[in-house]
Amino acid sequence: MRPGGIRRVIIPPSQGYQSTTQDPLPPNIFDRQRLFTTIFNPTRVANGESSTLGTLVFDVELVRVAEE
Repeated sequence: MRPGGIRRVIIPPSQGYQSTTQDPLPPNIFDRQRLFTTIFNPTRVANGESSTLGTLVFDVELVRVAEE
């Protein structure tokens, strides 16, 4: 990938967050709460959406390549 290139990384629930104590956690309480209410949302689990709740999606951009 060249600098400026973007790739989407999809992490399935089986490899993502399994509990609220699993690291790495967002550094502040607002971001942690937002993560937990999305992944461990009891309403969505009750509606049968639990198979997709823990899926994490990141868009990663390569900023620069280090010279050797």
